[in-house]
Amino acid sequence: MNIFRFLPVIRIRLLLQFLTTMATMSVIPFIIIFFSDQLGTFITGFLFLVVMAANVCGSILGGYISDQIGRKRVILLAEFIIFIGFIGAASVNSPWHTSPYITFSLFIFIQFSTGAATPVYQALIVDVSQPDNRKMIYTYAYWLRNMAAAIGSMIGAFLFHNYHFYLFIGVALCTLISLLITFFYIQETYIPITEKAVMKNGLQGKKQPLQILQTYKNVLAHKFFFTFTIAALLIVSVEEQLTNYIGVRLVNKINEPVQLLPLFSLQVDGMNLVGMLKTTNTLIVVFCTMLIARIIKRWNEQFVLLTGLCLFFIGYTIISYSTFPFLLMIAMVIASIGEMMYAPIQQTMLANTVPNHKRSSYMAIYTIAVFLGVSTAGVFLIISSWLPPIVLTIMMAVMGLISTGLLFRLTEREKSPIETGKSLIEARSRRSKAKSR
Repeated sequence: MNIFRFLPVIRIRLLLQFLTTMATMSVIPFIIIFFSDQLGTFITGFLFLVVMAANVCGSILGGYISDQIGRKRVILLAEFIIFIGFIGAASVNSPWHTSPYITFSLFIFIQFSTGAATPVYQALIVDVSQPDNRKMIYTYAYWLRNMAAAIGSMIGAFLFHNYHFYLFIGVALCTLISLLITFFYIQETYIPITEKAVMKNGLQGKKQPLQILQTYKNVLAHKFFFTFTIAALLIVSVEEQLTNYIGVRLVNKINEPVQLLPLFSLQVDGMNLVGMLKTTNTLIVVFCTMLIARIIKRWNEQFVLLTGLCLFFIGYTIISYSTFPFLLMIAMVIASIGEMMYAPIQQTMLANTVPNHKRSSYMAIYTIAVFLGVSTAGVFLIISSWLPPIVLTIMMAVMGLISTGLLFRLTEREKSPIETGKSLIEARSRRSKAKSR
């Protein structure tokens, strides 16, 4: 399916995703380095945890409120706060004045609002898409997101150190553009039945926290979704090792330049190699996603999902242990092909799993699981000083086997993994109706 055949709201959302991802990726990956230079690594580590906690809290609150009052208002409010936050960050990091603690405070609000908006963006796409076109929508979304991240990271790598003031301004302007386009061109995609009651009674005072807790308790009680989320957490945890444990290991093990390819004189050290592995992954995803999508279009979806996961984990297992540059590059190619195979199907399964009236709440839990996966990757870095590399490699391989096994178990129930979650929800709905009769 051609991207121009998607509904206008989907095309607009994909365009805005590209714009805002490119803008934020020119700043976010480098903000830790910025704080480290200003405040030191210990304080920066503590501040990082506080900012991540704000993001998680934002996801919980934003997901719940969106299911109560709709998507558009939550997105507009969140993007307005992000806009104000980056304008403030620019004003306290200008050529004339720098205040890292105020910057940190502003990033708490920025990340809280980003967390609030993320599950709502995801729910919006699900609202206006259909099961038969979601796989292609998420293929395009995956491709655009990776391309935007690559462009944004490149911009930040060259400009952040000396021109972060202008980058903060740029992110603010891109956020303002997204806000205005959303306000004028995106209609509300979800009007909850309970909206009038919520608007009439406000947030219902002291009962609201209990309602939020009950909502997320019910989400976690959804066995299919919970199992799917655990598998996703393990996948993210392994993927993030490249910039955590694997990256540090390569830098320490290959501290002197070695030959990259057998027949070429080009030499690289560990730091160069980490950069080349990341670049290889990005280039393959950007230039080959649509090609891979076309090749596997008619393949069995369960086979594509599970094969992609196997290739992904085989590649990362090799990368986690080997120190031969050529083998590492081949392993990254294998892992990248696997990622392109499984990622759109995994995202489509997620979209078809969530019930209509709680999409944002489900997406919020999934977003938090992704953050936990990123955080879990840091645990490997801590324990790597006590355990030999082979043990950590075995742990990653086991995580791969568990996540692949969980998804195999989920998809085995249905002919198509894309329809699995949707079918289970419909079956549950039919049972409920039968009992009510």
